[in-house]
Amino acid sequence: MIREARKFIADTNLQDSVLVDDRGALVAIEGTDAMFLQPLREMLGTSTGKQNVRYLAPHEFRQKVQSQAQPRKKSGSDTVRAAKLANLAVDHVIGLAIDARASDFYLDIRDLDDVAILSIRTYGLVREIDRMNAQAGREIATGLFSRSVNDSWEDITPSDTSFSHWHAGKLYRIRANSLPEVRGATLSCRIRDPQFVLPLGQAGYNARQQGYISRMCRSPGGLILITGETNSGKSTTLASLMKDTPRGQRMIEIADPVEVEFDTVTHCEIDHRREDPEAFFRKVLASTVRQNPDALVLGEIRDERTAKAAQNMAIQGKRVFSTLHTQSCVAAIPRLTNLGIDAHLLSLREFIAGIVNQNLVPLVCPDCCREEPADPALQNRYRSLFGDAARYVNPEGCDSPRCVGGIVGQTLVAEVLPLGLDRGDAHKLIASSRLWELQDYMQRQFQVLTKQEHARDKVLSGLIDPELTEAIIGEWSGGVSDSQAVSVSGGVS
Repeated sequence: MIREARKFIADTNLQDSVLVDDRGALVAIEGTDAMFLQPLREMLGTSTGKQNVRYLAPHEFRQKVQSQAQPRKKSGSDTVRAAKLANLAVDHVIGLAIDARASDFYLDIRDLDDVAILSIRTYGLVREIDRMNAQAGREIATGLFSRSVNDSWEDITPSDTSFSHWHAGKLYRIRANSLPEVRGATLSCRIRDPQFVLPLGQAGYNARQQGYISRMCRSPGGLILITGETNSGKSTTLASLMKDTPRGQRMIEIADPVEVEFDTVTHCEIDHRREDPEAFFRKVLASTVRQNPDALVLGEIRDERTAKAAQNMAIQGKRVFSTLHTQSCVAAIPRLTNLGIDAHLLSLREFIAGIVNQNLVPLVCPDCCREEPADPALQNRYRSLFGDAARYVNPEGCDSPRCVGGIVGQTLVAEVLPLGLDRGDAHKLIASSRLWELQDYMQRQFQVLTKQEHARDKVLSGLIDPELTEAIIGEWSGGVSDSQAVSVSGGVS
C-alpha cells in the first residue's frame, strides 16, 4: 500500500506538501488541508495501522524530501556494524532489567513522536527508566527477535519469540511479544530464571493452604488448577508443584514455551513457528498417552484445544496440572465450561482435584514504611478495618539494597478450594450451578480462607499495604477484632 499511496500523491500533484516515508508513515507540511490527507490515511491505515499524520515546518519537510530522495546505501560492513550495535543495545537493556530485579520490560515505539520508551516491571509496579529516538527502539526490537534464528521482527503484525540469554554468568529465558500500535509498535518481554523455584511457604501460602495443596497433588487423578490474573505468579507456583513430584512417578509437561526444567520431568515444547503447530500439538498429545505418565502438565489452558486435552487426560484418571486466567476459584468453573469442557464432568468429584487462586501484592519495606496512608481521607477507614497495625509504602524509598520505591518484594494472597477432598454437597452445588453458595460451603467445611481474609492477616502483620492490596484484590469489607489471628508466612523478595 505504500507504493499505491505514493502513486496517489503523484497523480493528485501533492508531492510538494505530502509524502509517505519508508516505514509507511504519512508526513505533511503544516497547514495541509485534512481533506486531501483522508484518502491516504485510510489507505495506509489498512495496511500498516499508521493513520496519524506527522506535520513538519516547510524547511523540515524539504529536508525530509531530500533525505528520502537520496538514501545512503549501507555497505556490507555498515550492516554488520549495525547488527553488532543492535546486539550490544539488547544486551544492555536486558542487563538493566535483570539488575533491577525486573520480571518484565517493555518497549513502546512511537514513530510520529520519534521516541521509544523503555519501562520495567519490578515487584509488580511498572516504571519508566529510559527514552531514546524511535530508530534506536526499532534497532533494539530487531535485535531482540534476531536472537532466535527462526524469528524476525515485523512491526505490522503480532509476533512472538523466545531465546536464552547469559548475564553475569547466569542463564535466563526471555520471551517477547510484539504488537502493532497506531503510533508504531509495543513490545513486552518476560524474564525468567529457569533455575528459580520458590517453595509454597516462601511464596506466601500459610500452613493450612500448603496442606490442602499437598493433599490435592497426592490425589489419584483430576484437574489441579492454578488460577489468577496476568503477573500473579501462576507459573512459579506450577513450577514448585512440578519440583515436588513424588518419587517413582512419571510427569510430562507440554508448554509454549517451557520455562523451568527438572530432571524428573519430561518437557515437550510446542513451537509456534512450525507450519502446523495444531497438528504437532495433536501428535504430542497422542504420543503422551502412549508414554503413560502419572501426571500431565499443560502450561496454560487458554483455548478449546488445550481445554479438551486437559479433559481427556483427566477422565483417563491422570493428574493434570495447569494454569487458567480467572479472578477467583469459583470463576474457574464457568470459564472451563466456556472453553468447551462438558458441564456434567465438572460436577464429578474425580474430575477436579482442586483449584487455587492467587495474586501477588507488594511487600512493604520495614525500614522506611509509614504508619499512616499518604491520603488523609483514607486514614479513618483503614484504622477502623485494621486498627494501628497496618503499615504503608513510602514511595520515596530508602537506602536498603532491596528497597525499590518503598517495596522489598512480593507475597502471595490466595484461596485454595480442595474440591476433591469433599464428600458432601460441593459437587451438587456445581451440578445445580449454585456457584454463589460454593465458596461459603467450602469455608464452613474446610475453614478455607478467602483471598481477602488471607490478605487481611498479612496487613495486620505489617507485611503489605492495605491501599495497594485493595487495588489488586478489590475493596475491603468488614472490620478487625482484637482476637483476629495474625500468623502468616512471608513472601518473595
